[in-house]
Amino acid sequence: MTTGTLYVVSTPIGNLNDMTYRAVETMKMTPYIIAEDTRVTGKLLNHFDIPSKLISYHEHNEKSRTGEIIKLLKSGIDISMVSDAGTPLISDPGFIVVDACIKEGIQVRAIPGASSVLSAVILSGFDPSRFVFYGFLEKKGRAKSEELREMAGYMMPCVILESPHRVKDTLAMISELLPGRETAVVKELTKIHETVFRGGPAEVALELNEENLRGEFVIVIGPGMRAEAVVDEKTIEQELRRLIAAGATKRDAVREAAGSLHISKNEAYRVSLDL
Repeated sequence: MTTGTLYVVSTPIGNLNDMTYRAVETMKMTPYIIAEDTRVTGKLLNHFDIPSKLISYHEHNEKSRTGEIIKLLKSGIDISMVSDAGTPLISDPGFIVVDACIKEGIQVRAIPGASSVLSAVILSGFDPSRFVFYGFLEKKGRAKSEELREMAGYMMPCVILESPHRVKDTLAMISELLPGRETAVVKELTKIHETVFRGGPAEVALELNEENLRGEFVIVIGPGMRAEAVVDEKTIEQELRRLIAAGATKRDAVREAAGSLHISKNEAYRVSLDL
């Protein structure tokens, strides 16, 4: 028996007019649709008159539900998979079932559509020809700081997703850990109140208040500036000694020196061996 196909379908991120004809037709032809939140997707199905049956599939049950989905696909049934908005797998559930399909030899197809990441990069004002996507950062301060420090070495825009109640704190951390980097903060993409705030992270944070702190945010951090001169070993050693004297472990000093001097961790580590 021929196995079914899993269709990974992109849905609108705010404006229903961004739903593609292909996405609607694909969802209509598949008897089942895997949905992150069946209530949210139910509204979409009602709007486009899609009769398919919904299967709840989210971060809390994706492991247990994957076997059931694979069984349906192996029986020859085609299935669509959607998230609440945008594209499944991209900072949303879906990878586990796609990975299982690939391992089982089941065909997977992508039905493209709206993307908050691409839209934000385009609107940011930074060169979008190359960029790094981080998605949602770690919530704990130390882990989050380490992720932001990693971005110091990228000479291209870095894109992160953020919730309204953490966006101002994240901008404060960017201002502290990535000095001199410009940002573009995009909210309510494709909706009536779509807004782009551009400028330094501290400057943008001042523009955010109770009235506009709604919806999901995309933060685009501008590219770092490539150092014109090579940092000599003496400068690296002095920075490492300063950090260690301030209480940092040698490991943390290596990481922080690499970020502040815009050098590789390997270079900072090599100098640390002589301390």
